[in-house]
Amino acid sequence: MEKSVAYLVAHPVLFVIAVILALIILFSFLKRVMRLFLVVAAILVLYAAWLHFTGGNMHEPFQHIEQWFQGAIHFCGELFKQLMDFLKSPKKGGV
Repeated sequence: MEKSVAYLVAHPVLFVIAVILALIILFSFLKRVMRLFLVVAAILVLYAAWLHFTGGNMHEPFQHIEQWFQGAIHFCGELFKQLMDFLKSPKKGGV
């Protein structure tokens, strides 16, 4: 891995190409994830409407969904925090 990084740093044109490809892949992934979240949100709205019109208890199912989303957001926040701490940490070995 260190040899690959050293090679890319030694060849700036390849490094820029690799960064651009990585950004394209990242944005493509984020676009698909956002599309998935929109579909899930639409399904939840339809489910809430169904419960409202049929007279079902909306409070309990949405409490579970809210707890799940809070856990997911907390997990993503911790993951992002650890990633930022890793990127801020001093480099060892001087590559």
